[in-house]
Amino acid sequence: MKKMMSSQNSNYRWIMAVITGVVTATSFISLTSFGVAVPFIAKFMKMNTNVVSTFGVDAFSIGLFAAFFVGSNGFFDTKIKLGVIVAQLLLIVPQVLIPNVSSLWLLTILRFSQGLVIMVLALFSVQLAGWFKPSERAISLSFTMGAIPLGGAIGGVLASHLLILGWQRMYYASALTMVMGAFIYFVFARNPKGFEEKISISKQKVHETVWNKKITWIMGFLPAPVAWSLFSLGGFLPNFGYHLGYKASQVGNLMLVWGIVGAISCFVGALIGDRMVKNKKSDIEIFRARLDVMMMANILAGIGALIMIFLGSSSFIWLITGASINTFSQILAPNYWASLSNVFPTALMGTGAFAMGLLSNVPSAVGPLISSFMIDKIGWDGFFALIVLLSGVGVILNILAAHSKTPLSE
Repeated sequence: MKKMMSSQNSNYRWIMAVITGVVTATSFISLTSFGVAVPFIAKFMKMNTNVVSTFGVDAFSIGLFAAFFVGSNGFFDTKIKLGVIVAQLLLIVPQVLIPNVSSLWLLTILRFSQGLVIMVLALFSVQLAGWFKPSERAISLSFTMGAIPLGGAIGGVLASHLLILGWQRMYYASALTMVMGAFIYFVFARNPKGFEEKISISKQKVHETVWNKKITWIMGFLPAPVAWSLFSLGGFLPNFGYHLGYKASQVGNLMLVWGIVGAISCFVGALIGDRMVKNKKSDIEIFRARLDVMMMANILAGIGALIMIFLGSSSFIWLITGASINTFSQILAPNYWASLSNVFPTALMGTGAFAMGLLSNVPSAVGPLISSFMIDKIGWDGFFALIVLLSGVGVILNILAAHSKTPLSE
């Protein structure tokens, strides 16, 4: 325990937070680089662009969901760096192979593999819990969470500038960027002293499962509207911009603002959450304080969707405003993952992280599938109406979570 306290006062903890952000940002370049390259990939494969886009986006999204099965048995609890190695290989190898793929099914498999990289969120949430005390955990995780939309924004900008070299070379260049991010992590990242030992000892004493806990299921589905917005809008917002008649340059600026605001929101949400828990004494008090921020996030997701669908066509400013409010809902992310250590005991933190990740990423798996169907059959009104509906469901789940017992409170 003394070793753990020493790590939580070490200046190196902030280096660790930045490192996790760097590797996450370089990983999620794949989120938008594929979208930019889709017309060229489709031409190379001699297939319809919409078909290639749908298969590629949906496969990636399903991978985001399936990723949390990988560590749900607790295998990576004491092997965090190994887990990150696996995640990076599943991301980078397909990025190198995709430029030479002519089969739609092989492309689908490779994009699914890339989606599995999301497992780093669970791994980093456990790793950083050892480096940071409760009142700093959200800000530490904001580097990781903010890096997802930021990586998507960087991927879009990088891809659009490198397309002049050809889409295949653009893909190789983005793969090299991912390798650089992984290299930084494996050279400089380390676990806090005594952390894995503490987990091992705790696991020997506790023989419970997180799946029979009501709070696991409530917390798992609580971020549904935010996750739905992040991964569905991340793929379909450019199409919506074009649908409204805006130019390619405007759509590019829209996605850049969307990514930057999403990244900033993670830091803002973390600062608010950490401020709110600073004087809280018990785990349940800290947990409920973070739930207040998550409630705000779910409401923002719905408000942003309403502005985009009702006012987005009237002016580009309103479209950017609605998108910004919607993506600002990512104030949820650092507080959501920071609450892990206030919900589950040390022995269950790893399996709890993967369980919450698995359930919270159900929208990542089915969101783009349902969204693409709704846009095609019902139109954009139905797409945004569903986000508003999910926003209401998220608020209800927040209320239920605030009145539920946690394994620690029990």
